[in-house]
Amino acid sequence: MDNFLIFSSLIVFTFCGYMVWPSRLNVVSHLTAGGSFISIFVPSIVVDVSRFYPKPVVDLYVNVLVVGMLSFLPLFILGFRAGRGYYTRFSFELMNEEQYEQRAIKITKYLMIGGVAGLIISYIGMGFIPVFAQDPISAKLFRGAYQEPYRRVAILFRSSFFILATIMPIACIIWYKYRYTFFLYLTVIAFSLMIMSLVRSSAFGGVALAVTIVMATKSRRHFALLMIGIVGMFICSAFFYHIVGARTLSGKEDFWQVVAASSPDIDDQLQFLVKFRDHPVYTYGKTIYGGLIPGHYKWNPSVYTLNVTAPTEDINNVSSGGIRLPLPLWGYVSFQWVGVVLFSGITAFLSGFSLRILKNWFEKFPSLLTRTICVVIFGTLFGFLVGFTSLNMYNIPPLLISLLYIYRFKWN
Repeated sequence: MDNFLIFSSLIVFTFCGYMVWPSRLNVVSHLTAGGSFISIFVPSIVVDVSRFYPKPVVDLYVNVLVVGMLSFLPLFILGFRAGRGYYTRFSFELMNEEQYEQRAIKITKYLMIGGVAGLIISYIGMGFIPVFAQDPISAKLFRGAYQEPYRRVAILFRSSFFILATIMPIACIIWYKYRYTFFLYLTVIAFSLMIMSLVRSSAFGGVALAVTIVMATKSRRHFALLMIGIVGMFICSAFFYHIVGARTLSGKEDFWQVVAASSPDIDDQLQFLVKFRDHPVYTYGKTIYGGLIPGHYKWNPSVYTLNVTAPTEDINNVSSGGIRLPLPLWGYVSFQWVGVVLFSGITAFLSGFSLRILKNWFEKFPSLLTRTICVVIFGTLFGFLVGFTSLNMYNIPPLLISLLYIYRFKWN
């Protein structure tokens, strides 16, 4: 019963977008749905990782998720309805479509060139590339011996990486729509440079989003193929680290254990709760701004979760980027049960409202490129507001980049 409640609660957070906008055009929900098979269904139903943890810990985890889900769903629906007919005054709403797209193409070209050049210079400055490093996981996280070389180029590397991660779907659609060979070469080079950092989600995410937008707008048959392909992509992604040699299999794991281990969120969250129940450290909302402070600030969401799970270890030597806690659990560790309800409810309303704005844009603009830019704006601008519970300084570069696409800046 516990595994079913875990699955059901997390699925509501994942599929709530379909409940209010059941359409092929709801592209932001498609990738989330595909990823849920790996991160939710396999560990909770197929593998049932909860059986490895004490009953009180599992009960707390289940109760937090259920209360959060019940607080989230009605306000999400309310927020979606509140956004009906609401429009902004961004550039793509005020300019002629052809004029706006040519402007967007020019912006994207310069950003792609700058991002590619920045990553190449960064790799040269660091003196290593994570995928080819002796310890790839530590190199990916810039831990241990890889930390000091990374610091020399940290600003350039992060800025370049997040520029490319943000505009990758736009670049892909520009090539698809206009067949500009220059953009094809840039996209391939950018993807290759990003994948060598071993950050799968950012590298694959942009390309996957572009493919999703194209396939979802074609036909029902293409949409069916898309959803099958998304699930298959995530399964292949589960073996990514083993394929590139960053991790090796012991030979004792079965297929589903390997798949579940690629997205160990539920397992990590239960481990976190085991430690938290023994030594509770409530944040009282400090993690809301903690991620915006440079360095290993103790209330940075990633640092906080690592300090709870490994309080005696130096986080510089921990091969982890932190634990991804679900929304209700962030509320619980902040203000206990009041936090579960407040965090879930506020986020729900903002999420529903912003999704409705995206739907309004899709109904108004048929252009594939404009719709892609709208999705990027949805993920950066509105994503920054919706993700207030655990903001990170790395959310800022994509936010600034998105401003170039929605406002016309003039310098005298």
